[in-house]
Amino acid sequence: MRLVVALILLFSSQVYSQNQNAQYRLAVDHLNTGAEQNQSPPGYVLDITVQNIQQLDAVLNRADKLKGQFSPDQYGRIAIVLHGLVLNMFRKKNYSRYMSIVEKARQLDQQNLVDIKACQTVMKNLQIEQSELPDFIEQVPLAPVEIDRLEREKGYTRL
Repeated sequence: MRLVVALILLFSSQVYSQNQNAQYRLAVDHLNTGAEQNQSPPGYVLDITVQNIQQLDAVLNRADKLKGQFSPDQYGRIAIVLHGLVLNMFRKKNYSRYMSIVEKARQLDQQNLVDIKACQTVMKNLQIEQSELPDFIEQVPLAPVEIDRLEREKGYTRL
């Protein structure tokens, strides 16, 4: 329970410190108490619309700070569902401009701390082809549907 409170405080403090135009929705799952040891524990999901690189960097920095306090093997991964203009930052043609943010996201994904997802509906509206995003980003048809799927099928609770 302390971990849930810590995660809520950690991410909610970031929400209030960001630009008012940014929208964040946070859903947290029920913690796995170890009763099902053969299954990996469910994780946490952030549905994020940010307006600029600084806001996305702040979210990734918060996730990075959890490394020492949060075990994905014990508590599950953090899924970050991106939609909005922020997806342009991950376009391969923009890699040199946004290399630090892309590499930070890639490292967090490789460390199994986060699972970055991109909304294909927004990608289509922004004319971003599927091949234009890095391979570590999972593409989902529609962000709200993915959040609902995680709630229904994986036991996530939306706050």
